Amino acid sequence: MRKIGISDIEDIALGAALLGAGGGGDPYIGKLLAIGAVKECGEVSLIDVDELSDDDVVVPVASVGAPTILTEKGVGSNEFTKLIDMVGSYYGKKITAIMPIEAGGVNSMLPIAAAARLGLPMVDVDGMGRAFPELRHVTWTLFDIPACPAVVCDEKGDVVTVEAVDNAWAERLSRNAAITTGGSVFMADYAMTGAQAKKASIPGTSTYCEQIGRAIREAHEQNVDPLPVILDLL
Repeated sequence: MRKIGISDIEDIALGAALLGAGGGGDPYIGKLLAIGAVKECGEVSLIDVDELSDDDVVVPVASVGAPTILTEKGVGSNEFTKLIDMVGSYYGKKITAIMPIEAGGVNSMLPIAAAARLGLPMVDVDGMGRAFPELRHVTWTLFDIPACPAVVCDEKGDVVTVEAVDNAWAERLSRNAAITTGGSVFMADYAMTGAQAKKASIPGTSTYCEQIGRAIREAHEQNVDPLPVILDLL
C-alpha cells in the first residue's frame, strides 16, 4: 500500500491518456476532480490486488457518456455515496475498495476522486489496461463476471438500477440512461469479490500509468524527445 498525492495524480492522468489512445476523453476535468477531492479529504491509499481478502467487495466507479459534458455537469461527493451505498445494500455487505474500470481519460481519475471522498482505498487494477468503447469489453466479461446489478446516477440525484441479461445489454441500457439524463452519468458496476478481482483483473494499471506519465514529464522537463524514453519503458 502507498499513498497517491497530487503529483502522482498528474502523472497517472498523463500515462492513462497515452494508454487510452484518446479513449475516455481528455483527463483534464477528471484530474481536477481528483485533485480537489485529495485536497479536501486527503491522499488515497493505493493497494495491490493481493492485499484484498477473498471475501472483500470491490467496485469500479466510472462515468458513462461524453467526458466533455462533465465541464457543465460537475461532480460532488453525493454521486459517489449514492452509487456505493446502493451497490452495498444489494450485496448486504460494506464495499471494501474502489477500482478503475479502464486506463483512459476521465475514468482513470474518477476512482481516485471517489476513493478520497468515500475514505476507501483504490485497488491498482483495471479491466483492460487501455480504454474501451463498450462496457462489456473487459477481462471481467471473459471470466463471466456480470456487470449487473449496476447503479447509474446523475448530478441531480436521479438513480437508475440496471439489471440486464448480459453485459452487452448492460452497456445499452446504461448508455441510454446517460443520453436521457443529459449525456453523461456516473456508474458503479462489476462489483466483485476480492477473489474474483485477483483472478480476472489486470494488475498494476495505475502504477503503470504513473510510470509512463512520469517518464513523459521528466523528458519534457529535460527538454528531450519523450518518444525513445516511452518506447524503452514500454
